[in-house]
Order: sequence, then C-alpha cells, then structure tokens
Amino acid sequence: MHRCVLRHLVVLACLVISQQNESGAADAPADAPADSNTPDPIGLEIFEKVVRPTLVKHCYECHSDATDDVGGDLWLDSADAMRSGGISGPAIIPGRPGASTLLSALEYRDTEMPPDGQLPPETIASFRKWIARGAPDPRKSKGKTPAVPDTKSASPAASELWSIQPVVAPEVPVIQDDQWSRSDVDRFILAGLRERAMSPNRDAAPEVLIRRLSFDLLGLPPSPELVASFTADPSETHYAKIVDAMLGSKEFGRRWARHWLDVVRYGESAGSSRDVLMIHAWRYRDYVIDALNRDLPYDQFVTDQIAGDLLDSTDAQERERQRIATGMLAIGSKSLNGGNLTHDIVDDQIDVVSKAFLGLTVSCARCHDHKFDPIPTADYYALSGIFQSTETLYGGGTNRPAGLADQLKVYLSLDPLPDAKTRKDLDQLQKKATQLQRQIAASKRQLPNRIRAVPEEYRNADPKSLPDTVDRKTATAVRQLSAARKILKQRQDELASIDASIPESPRFFIGVREKGNANDAAILIRGEKNQRGEVVPRSFLSAVNQCNTDLDKFDAQIGKTESGRRELAQWIVASENPLTSRVIVNRIWQHLMGRGIVETVDNFGVSGSPPSHPTLLDHLAHTMVNQHHWSLKSMVRELVHTSTYRQSSEFDPTDYQADPDNRLRWRMSRRQLEAEPFRDAMLTASGLIDVSPLDQSLVARIGEGEVGRNLNTRVLEEPFNRRSIYLPIIRGLVPESLKIFDFPEPSNIQGMRSANTTPTQSLYLMNSPDVIRMARSFASNLLNDPSLADDQARITHAYHLCFARSPGEDEIQRAKGFIKQPAFIPDDASRSNNSSKPIDARLDVWTVYCQTLLASAEFRLLN
Repeated sequence: MHRCVLRHLVVLACLVISQQNESGAADAPADAPADSNTPDPIGLEIFEKVVRPTLVKHCYECHSDATDDVGGDLWLDSADAMRSGGISGPAIIPGRPGASTLLSALEYRDTEMPPDGQLPPETIASFRKWIARGAPDPRKSKGKTPAVPDTKSASPAASELWSIQPVVAPEVPVIQDDQWSRSDVDRFILAGLRERAMSPNRDAAPEVLIRRLSFDLLGLPPSPELVASFTADPSETHYAKIVDAMLGSKEFGRRWARHWLDVVRYGESAGSSRDVLMIHAWRYRDYVIDALNRDLPYDQFVTDQIAGDLLDSTDAQERERQRIATGMLAIGSKSLNGGNLTHDIVDDQIDVVSKAFLGLTVSCARCHDHKFDPIPTADYYALSGIFQSTETLYGGGTNRPAGLADQLKVYLSLDPLPDAKTRKDLDQLQKKATQLQRQIAASKRQLPNRIRAVPEEYRNADPKSLPDTVDRKTATAVRQLSAARKILKQRQDELASIDASIPESPRFFIGVREKGNANDAAILIRGEKNQRGEVVPRSFLSAVNQCNTDLDKFDAQIGKTESGRRELAQWIVASENPLTSRVIVNRIWQHLMGRGIVETVDNFGVSGSPPSHPTLLDHLAHTMVNQHHWSLKSMVRELVHTSTYRQSSEFDPTDYQADPDNRLRWRMSRRQLEAEPFRDAMLTASGLIDVSPLDQSLVARIGEGEVGRNLNTRVLEEPFNRRSIYLPIIRGLVPESLKIFDFPEPSNIQGMRSANTTPTQSLYLMNSPDVIRMARSFASNLLNDPSLADDQARITHAYHLCFARSPGEDEIQRAKGFIKQPAFIPDDASRSNNSSKPIDARLDVWTVYCQTLLASAEFRLLN
C-alpha cells in the first residue's frame, strides 16, 4: 500500500472509531486511582534493599550526622534532608530522576560520587527506578546515624501484624431480604455494602459476562458461536457447563501460568549488564502450565518448587516434574560482573519464597532488622543458612559450557548420567569431532578460487556442461576437483562415525540440589560478606511461630546434614500457617475481580494495604484449605459463580461518590487486558493464532551466549503466532508487544501489574508491522469468507470477533461509509511507485478498518 495513502486511512479510521467508542462503549469514568499518598511498595522495597544500604556504606561517612564536617551541606540520612539538598540544590526530586543531582553524581555526569569508584550499573539503575517511583523513604528526620546498624534492635510486636494471626472461620452474615446473593462470598460483600447504605449492581448482560469469563479463565476471546449460545440460554446450568469446560481446557493453564510467572520473576536470561541466556528455563514454564492444568493441589505446588528434588515420587514422570519445579529458585536475575553473586542469589531466593508464598518482604532484613514488620535480621540469616546449603545450577554464566563434562557442572540432567570415564571419553570424541569439522572447512578453503567460484552443482566428478560464462581454465580445474573431494569425503565419513558413537545429549534443566555439606549462616553486618556477626541456626520466621505455636515443630526437624528446604516447604504449607492460604486466595481474587482484597498482593506487612474485607479473606482462606483442599480450580469455580463476579460494570454516581475506588465491590471494575491476552485476542481475530504448545523455547533455539556479543537472535524477528506465554523473555530484550503494554520487569516479583494508556501504545498499534500483518489477515478472512454475503455481514462478523456484540445501526453506516470512500483508492502515480506488487485497494481499506478495530479502546477493555 502507498505510505501516504495508508497514513491518511489510519488517521481517518481513528476518527471513525473514536465516534464508535463514544456510541458503543459505556460512558462511566475510569476507576479512580489508588490514593497517591500511599507509599509505593515496590519503591519502598528498592529503598530497603538497595538505596538505604548503599547510602549507609558509601555516603553516610561524609553526608550524615555521623560526621562533624558535612560535605556540601548535604545530609543524606533522612528523607527531608535529601529533598532539601545542599549547596547544589535538592539531592532528589521524586518522580524526576533526570533532574536529581544525586543520580547525576552517581552516574559521574558532573560530580563523581562516591569518589573512590563508581557504583555498579545495577545499583545506579535501582536508584533511578526508586526516584522514578516517587523516592519513598520512611526515614522521618535527621538524627545521629550509627556507624553500624543494630541487628538486635526490637522489631515491631508480632501481635500488631494482622496477617500472621491465626485464620479463624468467621460467621457468615445473615442478610434480610436478600435476593442478590448466590453464595456465602456474596453475603460478606452485601453486608459491607448495606453498612454504607449501598447496593450491588445487577448481573452483566450475557455477552458481556461470557467475554469476561473467557478472558479471565482462558486469556482468549469467546467464539461468536459460544456468545450466541449463551445469549440464547443464560441459565445457571448452561453457565456451569461453560465454566467447567473452560477449567478443563488446556488454555486455562496457559492463561493462569502467566499470572504465576509474574510472581516468581520468570526470565530466560541473567539480566543485568551481562545478559547471558538461560536456555533451559523454559522447562519450568511448562511445568507451571502442566501443574495448573492438572489442578495440582497448591500445597504440593509450593512444596515441589522449594524442595521437589528431596521428595518421594510415585513414578519417573512425577520425579521429573518435581525436580524441574525447583527451577523457581534458579530463574531469577543475576549480576555476573563479579562481586557478591552467591549471597545475592540467596537473597533472591529468600525474596521470592517469602513474597510469593507468604506475602512478606523478608529480604528487607538483610542489612538490618525490618523497619516495619516483626522480622529481625536473625530470621533473614536463619533462612539464608537453608539456601546457602543449597546448590543452584542455572548455566555457565559468562563461560559457555564446551562439552558434556562442563554442562554437567552447570546444569541438572533429567536422564541417567554416564560415569566419569565415559564422560571423559565423550569429551574426547566431541573435541575430535570439532577438530575434524575445522579441518573440513580448512580443506574447502584450500581449493583454488576458480574452483570455489564454480556453482555447487558442478563441483563433482559427473560430466556436465558448464555455461559459457565459465572459462576453459575453470573447467579444467573442475576436473581436478574429484581428488580433493575424495579427501573431504574421507574426513566427513570419519566425522559421521564419531557423531554416531556419541550418545544423544541428556535433557538438561535448571534448578537446585543439596550441597555436600549443610551449615548455619552468620549474620553479615550491613549485608557485607566480610563483616560476620553471630551464627544463627537454620529456622523460619519467629514472629509467625510466636503467633501460631503449632508451627514450632518444623524448626526442630531440620537435620544437621540437610539444607532444611523440605522442612521450610512443610512449614509454609502447614494448615496452621496463616499467611499461605490468605496470600493465594487473595491472588485468585485479584485476577478475577481486578483488585485484591489486600491490594498489595505481594506485601501483607505493615507497609502493605490492609484488607478491605478481612472476614471474607479469612473465609476464603479457611475454605481453600478445609473444603477445596488447596484446589486452585475449585476456588476459581466458586468465585466465578458468585453474584459479585457476575455484576455489571455500570456506573452509578451516588455509589461512586461513596466508594470511588470500588473497594466495597458495588460493581465489577472495568479492566484493561494485559499484554498477553491483548496480543492473543488480535491473533485470534486475525485467524492466525496457533494454540499448540511450543516445543522448547526460542531462547533454547538461539543457544548459549550473551546478548549483544555475537549472538544470532534472528529467530526473534520471525512472525510468531503461538500464544504469548511462549514468547521469549530475555530480560534485556523483552518483546515490544509485551513491554509497551505494561509487562512487568522480569527481574522483579510483581504479582500486580500496572495498567496505563500511553501514546507509545497508540503509535505501536498504528505502525507495528506485526499488528498490520494481523489486520491484513483479519481483512482477508472477512473478504474471502463465502458465508459473509455483503459488507454489512462482514462488519457484523468483525464486531462479533472483536467485541462479542453486534454493531449498532449507526456503527454499521459509519463503517460502510468509511470502506467505500472513493478518495481512498490509490491514484496511478502511487500505483507506479510500487508496480512490482499488485495493489488490492479493497483489501487495503479493509486492512485499515480491521486495524482500527484492533486498536480501539473497546477491544482492550474488559467490562
């Protein structure tokens, strides 16, 4: 299509669709954002893990009350002092890292701080991210700063933290004249609404509900046939059958696995400045998909990921799954530039286990007692001893494993391993094979240039006429080629013989195993490996045990020669542990209702949000363990059958004034589709989607190596029509189709995604070759479908595919008028500019129309 014409079409199409959205979409305002005065939990975490320790170590000596001569009149030991700044102005301006002099100094742009050497790039990047997130800083006022933090200072009282108190099954409210509730969950919600003299919304329309259900359970739009079927029969029985069918679909695991991968910071490379690929990480991804589709009980799901290698199994397949599950502990990002890698890996493992399963920020106690929660530094190092006694195998880092022996040092194998002598023999064979390959290549290079210039089809001993363009001297040289090829053939035969003698490579995976020796860990003052304090025995969180005394027994079960991972897993999934069930039911609630009962889904501590419905949360947690027996699908089924889930998103001004954030659940909040279901929906509408599972990963096909260092990543540029969960997650090369649409930073644990609308997203949808490719396929299918007799039928079908509804009469007329605009037909001049390819003006116009539907707000909006 001529570029000028295409731009003209897109601009006009956007005008058309804006009118369509005004008439076809609901007119209620977007849900109000959370209170801007609430500290950002991710920013607070960055402060406690990176910013505060760095300031204490590198800056307090000259810029705190610990010194009598404060450099540049700049104090960095309180939030107010940093914002006030010194001679050069404010050290930080929250939300504006580029204007913050502290960041400028750390980056050595003007002033160079610290003067004795620049901080690692990862640390500087954390400062930038912290400032960009508003620079949350709990330090209130300047005061005498101790040179060494007191690791024994009194933590907040355990009894003050709601989330670690025992789960008690609450009484279900009795509601008078209740015609709305379908379940006990609804009665808790209705009771809260009636206390505020509010009422819930009615059920959503059948086509709205079935679209919501399909995206929530499968991550895909419903077929027009399913929408028509449910619209014709929206009965409870029919709805239940549809729910069961969706829960039994393989697509359920592919949808909900992505939720979990966000939580456990899934990635296929090390990240940081040395972004080395982890080519076997994909096995963990597939484990999660399979576990969710099999409805593996959540307590077993947790145990597998922490200690799967230590568990008994019923068969070889279960054994493989359990071992692969430990990849959760190995897939985190890693700084491979030296430094404190071992301790950083342990810190990452403590962080993911404590946040994912317990909703606590335990890693904030690495350098000092937790500033908010009852987690002393000693508890952090009690857990650290468990993971320091664990060996983590994730690959060779910056050193590519050359042979089988090297691979077995950095990977785990699912297959029986050869003994040491066989490994040595295999390595020798592989080295000889490599040497022969080089000899063959060198032999070819030694042939005369005139022979190498001859086309391959003439380079053999068979008589064949050469073209006139080949001179007689070259023809003579070709006859001499037979002898040279005999030598090559001998070497190639020898190489084939060696290859045949080398057995198939084992199936590798990344994960963990026990170290040969288990040891307790010493407290590291300020987190510094060279400043060792007292040794603490391996154990679990003391405050949780204090409030739930039956959990003490697991501490005593850790054997002297074992890491303690198995006991840690048992402690986490014990029915007496109040955190585990609360955290997981809150995650499920969030993914179905749009917001958690505890909004900070990864932080159930003091700095997190309190629950909006604490008794409902405990009801769900108790039900999860005692009625659903940790079945995730059973909990999902219960919630999607509630009236709370089935509410419409209709706007009510009175209720909005009383509860603008919809914390009381008086309606279903509108949501934007995340990046993956948004892309998958475009693929579905275009007819291009391939829902078959992907064998391995595109990262595995690239092979060992480091991003940016002679690594062939062309495979990443090829069209990819499979579901988005199979897209490669290279931390430094996240696909644009994900990154632009609020995909989480894969190095972070992020159970709750942000939802933004940005100009970059609009530009991507207008100009991305991949979006245009999908729109063109969409248009071609509409034009070539024999069942669609005219343009009105095509427009109607397009609406069914995109919005699960029929278009209004005004939308049909606008679309018809757009499609038939004669001014959009390219003129002869524009045709001649691209004469090598026939112009299909009708397809071009329909492509732009379809692209506009895909780019519309309604397509991405979930009511």
